[in-house]
Amino acid sequence: MKNSHKKHLTGELLCGIDGGGSITQVVVCNLEGEILHSFQAETINHYGAGTSKVSENFAKISAELLSELGCMPGIIFIGNSALDGRAEDSLVKELTRGVFQPAKVVFHSDVYVALMGFTLGDPGAVLISGTGSMACGIDAGGAYHTAGGWGQVLGDEGSAYFMALKGIKAALRAYDGLSENTQLTTRVMQFFKLENMSDLIEKVYNPPLEKSLIAAFAVEVAAAAEEGDTVARSIVNQQADWLSKLALAITEKCNTKNLGYYGSVLNQNEMIRTRLSARLAKHSIKLQVPLFKPEIGALIGAFNESDRKLTDQVISNLKRYNQV
Repeated sequence: MKNSHKKHLTGELLCGIDGGGSITQVVVCNLEGEILHSFQAETINHYGAGTSKVSENFAKISAELLSELGCMPGIIFIGNSALDGRAEDSLVKELTRGVFQPAKVVFHSDVYVALMGFTLGDPGAVLISGTGSMACGIDAGGAYHTAGGWGQVLGDEGSAYFMALKGIKAALRAYDGLSENTQLTTRVMQFFKLENMSDLIEKVYNPPLEKSLIAAFAVEVAAAAEEGDTVARSIVNQQADWLSKLALAITEKCNTKNLGYYGSVLNQNEMIRTRLSARLAKHSIKLQVPLFKPEIGALIGAFNESDRKLTDQVISNLKRYNQV
């Protein structure tokens, strides 16, 4: 979405950024909630891409904002998939290296901005399954709770990365004759463009393959499951089981039945979503599509930081972003 290159004043603008495990969405609005500019950028997850690369990506985001708006927004609220809560100013400075000055910059988790996009700050919870997985929520007393989100080494069950890795490992076991045959073996060869399966070692380890590139194989696992591959179906069922546990954990912590969902796995994988919904229905919990995308949730975070109220007019203007 491009604006008309009108020059603005810093205090007139708010910026929301949703940094998932693979891509970053940036959106800017005025104090009436009218969207002025939005664009996609590279990852800002410093655990996955490294501090240096993330700082470069923040510099590119800053350059785009200045180029299109003529100034830096007054408040920039960032949801980062590497975080599980609000970050200290020291981390903000380390990663952004001052490129957003003179803006007030807030770092929080990507699940928090997703939560804002669902509840607008009211009690409720969200379940996220994209490149990574996590859940968070707010209880009736306003306390913030989380579950999951331990990253690809310590957890991330129910995520695209975890599903992809399970699929790749299943393919290798079948290739070695250690388990039943699966079409995932052929899919690994084709997806990673391998002449020999042993080439996968070089592909994955030298240099280490980015988390997002491994996670992309989850689509192949889902496709194999849809075609009836028993190994892939088992992986999908395991994913649904884990996500149901994560959902029940966060709704119990928040004492709520109000649950929204985000992320590529839940948005695009009907098999997982259907199985998950059936499990949650037994607990009188219905998965709901959030009102706003996470980047708009980040804008809502920026509104809260500015102490400006989310009026009906602001919400109405923000809704137009979903229609683009």
